Amino acid sequence: MNLNRVSIKKQCLAPGVVNYGLVLALAACGVHSQAFGQTTTIITTTTATTTVKAASCLFPAVQAAVSVAKAGQTVVVPAGDCDWGANQLTVPTGISMQGAGRNLTTIRRTAAVPANTYLIAATCTTSKPVKFSDMTLVGANLPRSQDRGLGLLYGCVDFVVSNMKFTKFVFAGIEVRGPVRQRGVIHDSEFIDNYNTTNGSLGYGIVVFGDGTWPALELGSQNAVFVEDNYMSGNRHHIAANNGARYVFRYNYAQATQATKDFSQVDAHGFSSSPRGTRSYEVYYNKFYANITSGRNLTAVGIRGGDGVVYNNTYGPNIAYPVLLLLEAATCGTYPVQDQVRKAVIAEAVPNPVMSQCEKSIALNRDYFVQAKAGYKPYFYPHPLRTY
Repeated sequence: MNLNRVSIKKQCLAPGVVNYGLVLALAACGVHSQAFGQTTTIITTTTATTTVKAASCLFPAVQAAVSVAKAGQTVVVPAGDCDWGANQLTVPTGISMQGAGRNLTTIRRTAAVPANTYLIAATCTTSKPVKFSDMTLVGANLPRSQDRGLGLLYGCVDFVVSNMKFTKFVFAGIEVRGPVRQRGVIHDSEFIDNYNTTNGSLGYGIVVFGDGTWPALELGSQNAVFVEDNYMSGNRHHIAANNGARYVFRYNYAQATQATKDFSQVDAHGFSSSPRGTRSYEVYYNKFYANITSGRNLTAVGIRGGDGVVYNNTYGPNIAYPVLLLLEAATCGTYPVQDQVRKAVIAEAVPNPVMSQCEKSIALNRDYFVQAKAGYKPYFYPHPLRTY
């Protein structure tokens, strides 16, 4: 895993300050300028793609660039450390965003915002793929605000998030929300301390919501949100899911901290707070650790509902249960419970890899199994949507 790789694209001109005397010359190689008051946006056309360059990382400049971009274009945000206050940038369907690099382009939320407010909200109302890369997003860390970083909304299909950093968001660094056919990959990014201890029920590196339907099980297919080759630390859950969601969590480095030790690092909801629980999960080849000063991390993988596979992960010391199967919103002994674990396969080469919270409701060799799943083949790695 290389968290420092940056995609480099050839440009018609070297980066620099706009010289309006060059406008005619620039037009010859596909470069145009457009002024918005004090904001100047440069649109650069190359043989590979079309980019819209914001004049700075300040909110008005980026908003101006987004307002002229069209589906299939990428808004390029230059290096800088910019405070967006309470603003939400809404990115129309099919428009991508790229910064100068993680920790080079930094965008901050510093004000309290209403619920369901994102720093960047991508509205995917068509199947046009989108990409977000090379930026750091920082939340306000105000518990009453419940702010969110990047929202991939309304069914983003074949999206890519790479070389990003998400930190200090009270609700989630990334939220992926419906419909159920949502799919894409989040890779080579950092999710750090997306949790505020005064709000113990929130705090996700990534949270995935389906649309409440319950499709047939498709383990090993492309039809999931893939989370791979990321660094995750100090999130209440590094990933959580609900409402028919499907995800694959693989090849990540994940650790609990003292503040998050009482929670599962990887989570899948059952039937409770949404019309349906998590549909499926695939968790493999991750490294789970607990960087704590006292006590133990409750569990690396906590499954409250849905079906899937967990195998070939590494578990460090101070993790009480590698895999914990839980019954949600039901009394132990009730069986079956809607959307509970029914076909989980946990094939880990560690002592006592799995603990069922209630064997009467989630029973070995009936609802979960501890041998490899026959016929299962994981989806291609690295994910084919990755460009580097």
